[in-house]
Amino acid sequence: MMPQTARKLVPFLVDTKNLRPESGGPQIKNQEMFKLSLLDITHAALVNKFWHFGGNERSQRFIERCILAFPSSCLLGPEGTPVSWALMDQTGEMRMAAAVPEYRAQGLVSYIIYTQTQVQEKLGFPVYNHTEKANKIIQKMSQSLHHVPMPCDWNQWNCAPLKLAFNRS
Repeated sequence: MMPQTARKLVPFLVDTKNLRPESGGPQIKNQEMFKLSLLDITHAALVNKFWHFGGNERSQRFIERCILAFPSSCLLGPEGTPVSWALMDQTGEMRMAAAVPEYRAQGLVSYIIYTQTQVQEKLGFPVYNHTEKANKIIQKMSQSLHHVPMPCDWNQWNCAPLKLAFNRS
């Protein structure tokens, strides 16, 4: 779970002496090479290709629905295509974060997850993710971002739509 969400929902699990200060997140080298953007439905095939549970027509339709319905972020590379991304699924979980192989080990996933976390927190979502036990790289990244581990294997939130008040002036 992300530190801000943990502070609000499970403060007894937060080790405050090990949390990073609120300001400042991961930075990427050669920032001018990349453009922060939203995922587009046309990017679903790329996400599907690199998602551990993807690679088929059904998973691509699921990814398309997630892109259309929930917050997402990506970094566009010099070619104008996504090189790293993160998106939310129907459980409210940040999912499918990845980078294409030629852009890995540059901190892009950390940067995009941090950025996506900021977006989700501003929208009022509790921010958490699921990392496969065998995925040591993402576990290490989660530690560097001071994500708070949950004392069980998997959590799912029951979320209700936010009631938004619009000013019609």
